[in-house]
Amino acid sequence: MFVLGFGAHPTTHDYKVVRIVHQKYPYEHEFQPLVELYTQGTESWRQLGSTFPPYCFIEYEASQAFVSGAVNWIATDPRVSPGYRPLIVSFDMRAETFSVLMLPPALADEKPASLSVKLFRESLVVLCEQQTGNNAYCIWVMKEYGVPESWTKLFSFKVNLPIELDRALGVGEIGKVLLSTRDELLLSSGDNRLLSYDTVTKAVTDTKIRGCSSGFRVEPFMETLVSVENQASRALKFKPLPIADLEHVNCIKHAPTSFVLSA
Repeated sequence: MFVLGFGAHPTTHDYKVVRIVHQKYPYEHEFQPLVELYTQGTESWRQLGSTFPPYCFIEYEASQAFVSGAVNWIATDPRVSPGYRPLIVSFDMRAETFSVLMLPPALADEKPASLSVKLFRESLVVLCEQQTGNNAYCIWVMKEYGVPESWTKLFSFKVNLPIELDRALGVGEIGKVLLSTRDELLLSSGDNRLLSYDTVTKAVTDTKIRGCSSGFRVEPFMETLVSVENQASRALKFKPLPIADLEHVNCIKHAPTSFVLSA
């Protein structure tokens, strides 16, 4: 299986895609994954050296966040027992190297599947579903990127609904009241609805968007004057790596492509 990461060089703004190809089974963690990088400027793929952190594993459905010039994923360390210890693996788009960021101690025993990374106000945040079935969540922010000691809990809350929520998808600003910012949390429900939760008023709003709950994706965007049409024409030149180059990999899975864009 493989996972993709998208970002850009912080100074040249050259877009890049990193692909990490794992063995089929996470317990085969001794196997160094294949890492490839696509650079828009050269319109080509190239294989990177063995810089991926040993004993780390990223699920193909793992969320990602591009913060401070690096792509970040929730990963696991299969050596830790019982269960897998969650952590963050990051890829620096400038240096083209990997590193590991530790989560706050309060999240050390959480299941990796209950965690996701997001970009919020230009900072890295972790969303945690605290108790499956209780609709309880907490959100942590890394105030200084790359400094584990700067982890701070933004808030924790419980959504009081008669239905079970599937997962938290993202958090974003929806407006300003006086001098404080109201934040909106997007949630997917067990009955395949996309819901919005206001962290100030505690109100839950049905967005009227329907679909497979596991296929919902939320990504932040920034307003720009760059022509989408021109960028789309450049994207058509994207050259995929031949599948034949991956014949030594036991299994390749494709992540769901459904997504929702939200500010």
